[in-house]
Amino acid sequence: MTTIDIVVPCYNEEEGLAHFVLETNKVIDTLPEYDFRYILVNDGSKDKTFLVMKQLSDKFSNVKYISFSRNFGKEAAMYAGLQNSSADYVIVMDADLQHPPGVFPQLIDAVINEGYDCCATKRDEREGEGVLRGVFSKLFFKLSNRLTDVSMPYGAMDYRIMSRQMVDSILELSEVQRFSKGIFSWVGFKTKWISFKTVERQLGKTTWKFSSLFKYAIDGIACFSVAPLRFIAVMGAIISGGALLYILITLIQTLIFGIETPGYVTLLCAVLFLGGIMEFSIGIVGEYIGRIYMETKNRPIYIVHKTNLDEIKNKKDA
Repeated sequence: MTTIDIVVPCYNEEEGLAHFVLETNKVIDTLPEYDFRYILVNDGSKDKTFLVMKQLSDKFSNVKYISFSRNFGKEAAMYAGLQNSSADYVIVMDADLQHPPGVFPQLIDAVINEGYDCCATKRDEREGEGVLRGVFSKLFFKLSNRLTDVSMPYGAMDYRIMSRQMVDSILELSEVQRFSKGIFSWVGFKTKWISFKTVERQLGKTTWKFSSLFKYAIDGIACFSVAPLRFIAVMGAIISGGALLYILITLIQTLIFGIETPGYVTLLCAVLFLGGIMEFSIGIVGEYIGRIYMETKNRPIYIVHKTNLDEIKNKKDA
């Protein structure tokens, strides 16, 4: 029988986790030819998410859980789930039911019957999404596709099914600073995209704030592109060229018309502008240096506190 693991990162999902499993079981029951197993990953939740996981594992034999010692982030939770999966295929999805389990038949059909290595989802519209957030989302995908060597369609989501070979390839990329959407695209493999309209979550509250999404976008670009560093070099060359041209013009004016007292406002604007450019450039360079610093520490991506999995892979780069 073909086996499928369902990896579900969880952070403060006490209210909706049991409902998620029950709703997903309804879909699983319509697919008796496949053997499903849940891998619920508790990412250091502050509520009773872990207790709900334990209750679900006592009630359903196919529910397994991994609980972190603290909050390591969704990227680490997805990595932990993938690393501890062993099925023929792996589904990655959220626990808020904004990733509807009703899409399972389409996902499975694509990888088993249509010959794809991966079937991923993208959203066309999202009810309740603010205008500003939607604008920044579209801007991120445009910048990411232009500046990085990975290509993602607008609205690409983590919700997908992957073959064992693709999962193993993803696990070979063990960097601490992770951006899974980019990694999924970077490893390649034949991928089919399907779209659906997401809705607002009915239980629990989202933990994603605008500041978190902004940082997530920066991670996505910095992890797969050095274009910002090249931008600094180009910007420096343009400013240097402009400064040289201004010096020549000033020198010619001085030789022809005599020395004039420079304007205070002009000088102040020039100093503030160049100072801002320098601070901005240092900030971009600092982002990359900081990532290098974190990677050289060789710290684990996550630390397991409790689990009911029979075997936990103890890799140094876990």
